[in-house]
Amino acid sequence: MSDFDPVEELAGRAGVSRAAAQAVLEALAAMASERAAGQPAAAAPLAFVPAPGDVDALIESAAQHPLGLEFLLHGELGAVAVTFGAHAFTVDAARSRLRGKAEGV
Repeated sequence: MSDFDPVEELAGRAGVSRAAAQAVLEALAAMASERAAGQPAAAAPLAFVPAPGDVDALIESAAQHPLGLEFLLHGELGAVAVTFGAHAFTVDAARSRLRGKAEGV
């Protein structure tokens, strides 16, 4: 019998990081639990927070890509995200990190 890891399965099928898949599964479990208890779903909006490893991987991919880090930093957000298969928030986080390094932060 094989070990089934729903987080790994979700990450693979959705093409997201393991951390993102874990966050989604936890949110779904909380929503199901609240519904079962007759409580309304939380009103606070969910926010995607990229994992540090995802930001590292994006910067590394951009450094190796023909368009380079310049494209990561200054390209149109949607085009950069699509080119590297990254969430727009991950692009923003990578840009912030790179700008911080450039400023000596």
